[in-house]
Amino acid sequence: MKLFKRTGVAVLLTAMMIILAVGIGLARRPGSGGHVATSQDAPWFVSDQAEVLTSSCIKQLESNNRSLDSSMGVVIGFLTCNYGKDDLDNYAMEQAEQMGLGANDFMVVLDISGENYWLIQGSSLMDVFTDDDCAAYAYEYMEKSFAKGDYTQALLSLSDALTQWYQTHYLA
Repeated sequence: MKLFKRTGVAVLLTAMMIILAVGIGLARRPGSGGHVATSQDAPWFVSDQAEVLTSSCIKQLESNNRSLDSSMGVVIGFLTCNYGKDDLDNYAMEQAEQMGLGANDFMVVLDISGENYWLIQGSSLMDVFTDDDCAAYAYEYMEKSFAKGDYTQALLSLSDALTQWYQTHYLA
């Protein structure tokens, strides 16, 4: 144990601990979620494959994402599709990865033909926004509009709720 009593070793260990602490801090800071921001002209994490959203809804969701990205470094991925299978949770995860969403982002999928929807959170949010929270938010903010076929209102309502959650919990 004479090795730890040497000044050089102590300095080296201290430097390594500082670098490790800074790395952990940077990994946990807002905006480190890892999503890849797209160009100004490309869709900002909004994909209406089922063609059920209004153009004003798409623009609003993209605008909301630009605002979230610039203020907190996070986004919400939105996808409408006609998937129609039972494993919508797995499909949502695959689509989130394809969109380039990160650990601090959310993904919501509306499966029009399957009459289902799914909300997932990034891996860094799982301790503060659980799977149960995802199910509760999706139901509370989308169910009525989704059941009526008003997919625009369903996504705008959920987007507003998640934005408020980010503002009150994410940076708190």
